[in-house]
Amino acid sequence: MTAASIRASRGDYAGYLHDRTVAPELGDYYLGRDGLPAEAPGRWIGEADALARVGLPAGPVAPDDLRAMMAGHRPGHPEAFLRAAGPDGTRAGGIDITFSAPKSVSVAWAMGDATARAAIEQAHHDAVQRAVIYLGKSVELTARWDPEQGMSVPALAAHLHAAEFTHTTARGVGEAAPDPQLHSHVVITSVEREDGRVAAVRSRPMMRAAREGGAMYRAALAHELRQQGYVIEPAGDDGRYFRLANIDPQVEQAFSKRTVEVQHAARAFRAEHGRAPERGELRALAVKTRSAKAPHTRHELDASWRATAAVNGLERPPAPELRAPEPVTLPVDGEGWALAVERETTADRAVFDSALLRTVALEQAAGHGLDPDAALAGADRLRDEGRVLELADGRLTTSRVREAEQTISDSLAAMAADPGRVIDAAAREAGIAAVERRIGAELSAEQRAAIDTVTAPSRAAVLIGPAGTGKGVVIDAAAHAERTAGREVYGVAVAGRTAQRLGESAPSLAGRVKTIDGFVNAVERGRLPLDANTTVYVDEAGMGDTDRLHRLTELVSERGGALVAIGDGRQLSSIGAGGMFDRLATELPAAELRTVHRTNDPAEQDAWHALRSCEARAALAFYRERGAVHLADTRDDAIEQAARAYDRHAAEHGHAQVALMSDASNVEIDHLNLRVQALRRQREELSPEHVEHPDGYPLHAGDRVIWTRPMPVRSGPRVENGQRGEIVDLGTDRLAVQLDSGDRVVTLDTDRLDAVRLGYATHVVREQGATVERSVVVTGGWQTSAETAYVEATRGGVEWHVGRDDLDGHDDAGRLDHLAERMNVSRAQEPSLTVELHDPRRLPDDPLDAFSVERLQPVAITDLAPEHGHDLAVER
Repeated sequence: MTAASIRASRGDYAGYLHDRTVAPELGDYYLGRDGLPAEAPGRWIGEADALARVGLPAGPVAPDDLRAMMAGHRPGHPEAFLRAAGPDGTRAGGIDITFSAPKSVSVAWAMGDATARAAIEQAHHDAVQRAVIYLGKSVELTARWDPEQGMSVPALAAHLHAAEFTHTTARGVGEAAPDPQLHSHVVITSVEREDGRVAAVRSRPMMRAAREGGAMYRAALAHELRQQGYVIEPAGDDGRYFRLANIDPQVEQAFSKRTVEVQHAARAFRAEHGRAPERGELRALAVKTRSAKAPHTRHELDASWRATAAVNGLERPPAPELRAPEPVTLPVDGEGWALAVERETTADRAVFDSALLRTVALEQAAGHGLDPDAALAGADRLRDEGRVLELADGRLTTSRVREAEQTISDSLAAMAADPGRVIDAAAREAGIAAVERRIGAELSAEQRAAIDTVTAPSRAAVLIGPAGTGKGVVIDAAAHAERTAGREVYGVAVAGRTAQRLGESAPSLAGRVKTIDGFVNAVERGRLPLDANTTVYVDEAGMGDTDRLHRLTELVSERGGALVAIGDGRQLSSIGAGGMFDRLATELPAAELRTVHRTNDPAEQDAWHALRSCEARAALAFYRERGAVHLADTRDDAIEQAARAYDRHAAEHGHAQVALMSDASNVEIDHLNLRVQALRRQREELSPEHVEHPDGYPLHAGDRVIWTRPMPVRSGPRVENGQRGEIVDLGTDRLAVQLDSGDRVVTLDTDRLDAVRLGYATHVVREQGATVERSVVVTGGWQTSAETAYVEATRGGVEWHVGRDDLDGHDDAGRLDHLAERMNVSRAQEPSLTVELHDPRRLPDDPLDAFSVERLQPVAITDLAPEHGHDLAVER
């Protein structure tokens, strides 16, 4: 589900309605039975009495009635306004939310006869209606006056006024044949409050609830289709989506091919021209990429779809052939669903709210055979049985995550109390001397004190290393001291490239670094020794998620080893649930480096400190004065400026010494990569020959690439996720890449190109731990945070590129204030242990911070919502 506000301008309303009710292009937005453009009929969603109170008749949506509701007046009575105008004197048009069926469902619709199509459309409509009603009861779409607070507060609406328009194709481009895509636009124009008054819709709560609404739609749709006999299976890496099991994925891809072709053509246009194509240019691209005559009637469109299906091995079958061949009994996998909900609610953070619990419960329903009501009832049962725990502030966590956090804390505290490491003063001095010879300078008193802390007898310690403070030399000296004392040492990190950087900055660990996963697996399989004579140094431990740290900590603790956690809680946190590093820094022996060595400029050091302290306004004033903050009119313009700035700096310093970063999506990173590639291609710096990447863009000799997953190599160590290099040779079946680190050249078969992508630009997460000459950053959107800003600024020579359209403010000074506000917002991970448990069963003398696994033992869920039955029997 997607949601977007409808702008208040009356002209915008007209265009908006024109696009959706009398769309001028092909598809069944468009084609009537005679092949001529026709209106897509809509239907009103809402209780009949509530619709009648605002003057809406039963039956299909009349365009004039919808226009009236969006304009805020009673249909047929333009002088009678239903709702008050906003502060600016205008009335917002409402919210457009879109529900789109999985591609396999759209293919089943396209391949079905009239009866099958009608049944699928009805299932889709019922699911849309259920989702809209659910959102109306769950999301505070209006406000009420609270006399006690003396202000308006969010409130649930009594009724919604909404119109649904169902379409069965993706939007056509030019005269191209559209792909089948069953979806509905639902326009919520207004709400009726509990006091009977009509009011505008609050758009932000609906946008925040988009994931939950989409989850209800998919759970309801899967249930309806399952009742019709279709076999449902989970889809997506996290099981959030579903697909029809009897539709081959190859067929799904074939029916998305036309859309993908146009998207790739538009992306290539943007790369060459530095801007998105205008509508007329997009139509020209669509015509240019079209390979066959476009259909002009529904009959021709159906024939085109049948031909596509046949080429990909699917003849036009009657709908039953897409269903299970025999009546099937679908068991409700209650325990599998419960485990998935526990896993996915904490996939991103340790602490979550009730809305996310409902959302995940619904998302996991389709793949485990639950209907939406059973899933919501099951979510409540997870709380009742102690598998989901309520915290004192009303938020939630899971018993699994809470127990893992407590185990990490308890295990490391016990290790810290155990003086099991023996490293004498002579070994420590030998380590310091070796590092001083290597760097040609003496270590500071601060660095020496840190070495003393991390090599003390305690089996657990923490080193806090802000950006640029020289933690690498401290780790190198400590590891050298341990080896001099006859101990074994290993360096680990979450990411392979981070582990490699650890080995490069601390040569005493060279050849002894691995990812956390790789290290744990090697020890468990007996390939690496781990005993009381071993110390494990965990770099960028703040990026370590709780699951990984739990496995590592338990292993080191059980084997009698020692562990040193190194990191900085002010930099980027883990991708998954985490946040334990800052807590451990207060519980274990810790040393903190404070003196910045990466820059010698006191003013820049102050700016870094300001960003670290969430005082971004002062930092931005410094960078603005240095000419390092560049405002462009739009985000697209900022991307173009950043690509050209990177291009200039790379010519001066070399590509490996310039970091091009974004804190936004992979789509934006693709735009940056392809634009830089195009600039280089225009200067003929890349080979004319190329190979096609699976994502539809060319790779030339001379291009930079980055690995997006580890890749085994026949001879030598594997290439790690995050490593970069330059393509130095192209062949028909393979290419050669010279890696940035060292002179190593590896070959990559062309059927494995999905292991890499263009590597000029990356997300800021990949740059944590890197040091370069210049950094070029696109930032300023909602993803901007205190952590991203600090990491971006401290890689080296930063310049920020920001779109004015991302920021509020009447002038640039106001926009920079808004940027500073975003740079002051911390998105750091938070462990559940920082919040006390809300446990009504807690004994009076039981500390709130404690967690008793025995008292809140998780219970297996095998009987979800018995009123719905254990099984769903499907009969022919």
